[in-house]
Amino acid sequence: MKKTIRNFAVLTAITLGFFTSCVEDGESVDTPVITVTSPAADTISVASGDSVVFTLDLSSTSGLASLQTLTGVGVELTNGDKTFNASLTETVTVTAKVTDDATVGEFIEVNFTVANDSKQATVTKILSVVAKETPLSAAAAFEWKRVGGAAANGLEEFGLTWTSNTATNAVIKKGAAKFVELQAAQWTSIANLEALKAAIDGATDMEKWEKVSAAKSDTYDFTLGTIKDNVYYLIHVENGTVSTATAGTTIVITGNYKK
Repeated sequence: MKKTIRNFAVLTAITLGFFTSCVEDGESVDTPVITVTSPAADTISVASGDSVVFTLDLSSTSGLASLQTLTGVGVELTNGDKTFNASLTETVTVTAKVTDDATVGEFIEVNFTVANDSKQATVTKILSVVAKETPLSAAAAFEWKRVGGAAANGLEEFGLTWTSNTATNAVIKKGAAKFVELQAAQWTSIANLEALKAAIDGATDMEKWEKVSAAKSDTYDFTLGTIKDNVYYLIHVENGTVSTATAGTTIVITGNYKK
């Protein structure tokens, strides 16, 4: 895919007639200094509509100096204009917002320049436009409980049912649009909704799942996924507790989920 680079100039200049130079005729003028202290990376990933806050250190030993910004194609800047006296170091924050029409895969070049009476210095940062990510909800606890021969409760939200066991294991059945088992590590590695959708959509659908013991208590590290009413769920099965009383055997499966 062809990548586009938009050139965006953050310009600085002394406007003659507005600023009064402090440099005498024949006096040497040193080049001012500009440093982007944050973010440190040369290329910064940012989604369309999101912002990056740049922190700039500016200094000049001759005359007046300035940082003046002009909004360019693809980026909107705020808090970018600054004029400061010679021999002073100034710290400036500039917020760069990528416009909503920026295309994924596009690169936006941002040039920061500081100028004094006759010299200037420039640093360049690149904004790499990436797909917008939707964070998952915070992890919340779930409990699936089955007493004796009754149907279990707590599974309805996920589009699952549990009405029977084999001789050894609980039988969790699919009632959702899709029911999958993912890799255990994906409970922590999947950090956004887009990644969750990709994982579940790409996994093999199953009609039932039988990996929690119906005979003994144990700890588990299973990661499941379902789609119920167009909602994607990431489910982490962590514990199974089996207890026997006069009313029959009670099995409780607990863990956490995100969506």
